Amino acid sequence: MKKQLLTAFALSMMSTSTFAQLDKSKMIPCATFDVMEQSFKADPSLKQKYEASQAQFELDYQQAITDHSNKKMAATVYTVPVVFHIMGPQVVSDQVFIDFMANVNKDFARLGSDTGSISPAFKSLYKDVEIRFALAQKDPTGKCTNGIIRHNNESIYWSQTSPAYNYSGVGTNRWPTNQYLNVYIVDCISGPSSPCPPTGSYIGGYTYLPGSAPSTSADAIVYLKGLLGQSDPRDSRTLSHEIGHWLNLLHIWGSTNQPGVSCGNDNVGDTPLTEGHFSTCPASVGGNACDASTNDNVENIMDYASCPKMFTQGQITRMRTAITSATAGRSNLWTNTNYLATGITGGYTCTPVADFNANKVINCAGNSFTYTSLSQVGTSGGVNWTFQGGNPATSTSTSQVVSYATPGTYSVSLTATNSVGSNTMNKTSYVSVVNGTTGILAPAQFDFEGATLPSSLTVTNSNAGSVTWIQNTTKGANSTTKSIYINNASVTSTPGHLDVFETQIYNFANTTSVTISYYYAYAKRLATQADTFRIQYSLDCGGTWSNVLGVPSTAAMAAASGGTTTTAFVPTNAQWILKTITPSLLTALNNKPSVKFRFYFRSDATVGRSNNIYIDQINITGNVVTDITELEKSMELAIYPNPTESSSILDFNINTNEKATISLVDLMGRVLETHIVTPDNNGHINHTVNANGNLASGVYIVNIDVNNQRVSKKLIIQ
Repeated sequence: MKKQLLTAFALSMMSTSTFAQLDKSKMIPCATFDVMEQSFKADPSLKQKYEASQAQFELDYQQAITDHSNKKMAATVYTVPVVFHIMGPQVVSDQVFIDFMANVNKDFARLGSDTGSISPAFKSLYKDVEIRFALAQKDPTGKCTNGIIRHNNESIYWSQTSPAYNYSGVGTNRWPTNQYLNVYIVDCISGPSSPCPPTGSYIGGYTYLPGSAPSTSADAIVYLKGLLGQSDPRDSRTLSHEIGHWLNLLHIWGSTNQPGVSCGNDNVGDTPLTEGHFSTCPASVGGNACDASTNDNVENIMDYASCPKMFTQGQITRMRTAITSATAGRSNLWTNTNYLATGITGGYTCTPVADFNANKVINCAGNSFTYTSLSQVGTSGGVNWTFQGGNPATSTSTSQVVSYATPGTYSVSLTATNSVGSNTMNKTSYVSVVNGTTGILAPAQFDFEGATLPSSLTVTNSNAGSVTWIQNTTKGANSTTKSIYINNASVTSTPGHLDVFETQIYNFANTTSVTISYYYAYAKRLATQADTFRIQYSLDCGGTWSNVLGVPSTAAMAAASGGTTTTAFVPTNAQWILKTITPSLLTALNNKPSVKFRFYFRSDATVGRSNNIYIDQINITGNVVTDITELEKSMELAIYPNPTESSSILDFNINTNEKATISLVDLMGRVLETHIVTPDNNGHINHTVNANGNLASGVYIVNIDVNNQRVSKKLIIQ
């Protein structure tokens, strides 16, 4: 059965970072002047306006230098309200952004831990910039916020040519750029030579110098998510670098994004003429290829070298001139009126906003969920929870562990309250609690030879209307005629779609040496196709998932099976490949009572639709460890005739209030018959196996499951 995308499914597909480890040698740290040049070409009048504002700025800057030398400048600390717009379904904790802001403030306060190692030639030039950055505590509509906004329905890929500044600027639900510094966090930034997802070089971030943005909404910073939380000093300082541009600093070699090309300057008197540097910091900070009489300021945050540590006094004066300028509304940011409007000073009030999530939305009965309030209540306030069917049923904690004894679907409600009022979020049928004690025992097999897909499978489609896992009625493994497949070659196939089929629960409480085998057939449509195929398991009825090791990559699958073809792939018998996942790779499943499996396929989002993939004859086996001798004695089990030429009789006893599941499987693990039987008033069962007498000669296994225990007997048909 086909279902719409579930919240749990969506959450399980999220990744915490697009790039687990960034290759810094391929990073273009900044694209600011490229995007400015693109804007100027599109609108020559914009360049004229920018140059006019810069001419006035230079006059103000020179006056500020004079005032500074005459000690006329007041030691005012300007604070800028900041809002992070996290684009796409990105799992990045609030604390990451709080820490990131703290690191940026250290740069602007000269409190970095590495300031002591700054070159003596420049160390004395680095002072407290006296500009700080604070996460906004009040949004433009007066609601409480923490300045970290998650736009889960937006694209994670950012195009410089068609940027989506949907949340900054002027208008409904936008954060005005003369009140907030807007920072967009994205997975990838595409430029002329930097596609998304990246195949080579990638861009770390960019912004616009004051007055150069093509629109009010574009007066923001775009920043690569992969730089969050990394240990390299260039990471948080890439944001300090972009803020430098936002406050009218050039690169120390001038207004290009290419260091090491020619000597240039940044219109700042105390930063020497330089070519600039990229990547690895030079072993020595002495010497200067552009001016032998000076040293190179390679530790400058506005360079590209890997040892950024400082700003110079001239750069500080330039930034403070920008923050006090009316250009692009910079001087409005630090007014008392704006401080109150954005909540970064005491005395503000805001309307509470209720919000929460759970660590999972599916779990086994008896297990626990952890609910976390994401509510915003301002400087004071609290929350009240109601958990339908849960234990506890209510709570006032910001984080609460709740368990559910009875299977079902339950709603959760949270009310956030402060002195202004209250706000409630209701999530109806939010969590599903599953009976995890009724799982089937191994062995079990899916061969897809029925009239429809097995009813025990759940198919989830991530792109409504696109292709998904369905039954194929013409091609199967081992010369059979049916399988499960995705018709990716169809013109309705959406690049980047992700589709899953999920099994029922298995009970491995008394099972070890679990083995999974399956047949696959797959081809790439293009050699560059980067599809993803995985098998995953869950130990909590589908709440969380882990990858099964040993599953081949799609590149290996194509090489073994259908290769690369632009025509719709239909496998021959020889192109079906048997894959077995051995017990050594599945030890996590041993003796676990509530295990599920799922098979998922993600189509390459970059090169277009994929080619077809087929799966067949999934076989799950294991060693069931039970006290069979005692069980058999109590059952008084008999099977006769055995051997037989047709049918055979099972005769045994169980308690009158019990049921027995009888299954007949072949040596491949395929289930040929399944019957649920009840005893008579004396607890006696008499059941005929192979009643139609249509099974071929061979050896079969008869399984009898009673109360999660199994008796297995061989049946020989002659």
